[in-house]
Amino acid sequence: MLFATALFSAALMMLTSVTALPQPEAGGLMGRQSSCPSGSYQYNQTACVACPAGNTCNGGSSTPQPCDTGLYQPNTGSTSCMQTQPGFFTNQRGSITPFACPAGSYQPYSQQAFCYGAPKGRFQQQSGKSFLCATCCGWAAMDTNNVNPVNCTGSTPYAWPNSGDGCISSPTSCTRAATCSQAADGTCPGETIRG
Repeated sequence: MLFATALFSAALMMLTSVTALPQPEAGGLMGRQSSCPSGSYQYNQTACVACPAGNTCNGGSSTPQPCDTGLYQPNTGSTSCMQTQPGFFTNQRGSITPFACPAGSYQPYSQQAFCYGAPKGRFQQQSGKSFLCATCCGWAAMDTNNVNPVNCTGSTPYAWPNSGDGCISSPTSCTRAATCSQAADGTCPGETIRG
């Protein structure tokens, strides 16, 4: 009996010296994150994960938010999207990189989801531009999305500059241009059309 009393006393002393174990948060599991830092999101209610490229995360969300059209985000862990610059576009949500407007088109504004096609009388030989070039005297651009103007020759060797009327047989008062191409830096051979 003496042994049982001593054992009971020892057990009682051990119990009074043990600290309480941590309890789960109300309504949650052990280790569950209540919020994540900005630039991350809560994955499966258990871990904070860096926001993937093409998305933004404010830290309090369980899902990344894709960048809208006209916006993009190339980096992970971001809290905001970047605007496309003039000459570029994004036409899908969650874009990682902007796309350059192809030759024959342009975009004069930022944060856009499309490019405008070059109308009659104008052209754009390079991609990623925010402006158009007017056709030169003796050259024509009669379609839309014009990349290269047409050299007027034969029975219709004339054309007014910046005209979508095409090549004509009647002489014009302008001086015919020998060439009508953009410079390597994109400079127009004649008039530059913005907006």
